[in-house]
Amino acid sequence: MSTVTLVPKLVDKLFTYNNDAGLMIRYVSEDHFGIQTEVNYSQSGWKEDLEGFGLNYSYARQLNFVEVPFLLHAYAGSEHFKYFLNVGPKVAYLLSESEELVDNSISFEQHGKLVENPFQYGIVGGAGLELQLGRTVLGLEGRYCYQLSNIFNDAIGEYFNTSSIQTISLNVFFLFQVK
Repeated sequence: MSTVTLVPKLVDKLFTYNNDAGLMIRYVSEDHFGIQTEVNYSQSGWKEDLEGFGLNYSYARQLNFVEVPFLLHAYAGSEHFKYFLNVGPKVAYLLSESEELVDNSISFEQHGKLVENPFQYGIVGGAGLELQLGRTVLGLEGRYCYQLSNIFNDAIGEYFNTSSIQTISLNVFFLFQVK
């Protein structure tokens, strides 16, 4: 799920449901600590809806990124069952964007405005569980990401002071151990 924080706030933003997929490499050299990096294809965006005001208006924006998080991996548990925390920075680059607008009679500043800063960076934090089955690992992780950068320009004189994306995700993963 993702949404955007726009300041000034012109209309309430709703979460969109998107897809992510990627590759992960984890290196554990110490008891209970390691590092993890990923290369992911990630979709994010937001929806706007004014139906509560008796209007047939809706707007949706989808942003497609390639992202690379660099995470500290801390874990505890038994040999076969572990729980973990991942935290660290991430960088992303916008690959494409699309928008859908119903009822062109209403227009806000963000409508039709292309992303002006395709390079994004932020912080990621997550927690999860994993089950070790021989040389394979099956896991589940919940994650929150806050982009520290803005998708629209934020210099003095620009319309938006803040235009940052927030993402909440639930990820299922499957790892192969190499020793």
